[in-house]
Amino acid sequence: MNMIIMAGPTAAGKTALAIKLAESLNGEIISADSRQIYQGLDIGTGKPDSRQLKCVRHHLVSAVSPEKSVSAGDFSRMAEKAYQEITNRGKICLMVGGTGLWIRAFMDGLTPAPPADPEVRAILTEKAVQHGKQALYQDLKQADPATAACLHPSDQMRIIRALEIFILTGERPSERKRGISAVVSRPACWLGIIRPREELYARAEQRIDSWIAAGWLEEIDRLLKQGVPAEAPAMQAIGYSHWVKHLSGIYSYNQAVDLIKRDSRRYIKRQLTWFKAEKRMTWVDVSKHEKETMQEIKCIVFSGTGV
Repeated sequence: MNMIIMAGPTAAGKTALAIKLAESLNGEIISADSRQIYQGLDIGTGKPDSRQLKCVRHHLVSAVSPEKSVSAGDFSRMAEKAYQEITNRGKICLMVGGTGLWIRAFMDGLTPAPPADPEVRAILTEKAVQHGKQALYQDLKQADPATAACLHPSDQMRIIRALEIFILTGERPSERKRGISAVVSRPACWLGIIRPREELYARAEQRIDSWIAAGWLEEIDRLLKQGVPAEAPAMQAIGYSHWVKHLSGIYSYNQAVDLIKRDSRRYIKRQLTWFKAEKRMTWVDVSKHEKETMQEIKCIVFSGTGV
């Protein structure tokens, strides 16, 4: 078996652990992160730094223009290409990230979705205009809690698509994906990286403060001045959307910071809900000493995958 999944909530410390594991196994990393995939979103996405990128070869980091929308299917196709390249070199593939829907799409496949329906989309878009994005998100939470759990409430494009599938097929998008998992699911060792929730929240807030000090707001201002639209898919990420509203005068500086931290906590909670439902996951509490953590991870990998 040559596939390891290392997943879990943001700020858990996946990147550093994955690099150490990849180095010890002669592996390469495919990033399963819906923000790190975008070019130019460097400070506020927790991307591996230049030193880390030199240590271990990474795939799908800074791979897509910020103006481009990336679906789970798009990611799956790009990840498949990277996976084939890695295994053809005789190396171990580590898929690392917190975007659960993307990981499941690659590992279990996707059922064919119906094409877009302009009439349905027009109705949903009009509801968002009249009642706000939150109204659509609440509709999705009622229709498909599992899909809602992995989407940000302001991600109108993906929320509309999920509701559209539900309306057109009568099936929850999350159930459509699970329906074929037994047929095409890839063999892999699934590692869930976790810390106590309050520790995750504290680490996320500390990281946000460090990103601000490193020039996060200036990075976003530069992207906008380079012509990246405020409504671009990449700019809908947590933090980036908040800073755009600050720069346009909607939020004060302090409001933006408070809302970024609040929404980051909510995102962690949604990620935990998603990954806790994944029965293949073996959880590793990484709040212990790093050496002890790595020993536990290697024990799981070597006993569970035959790597």
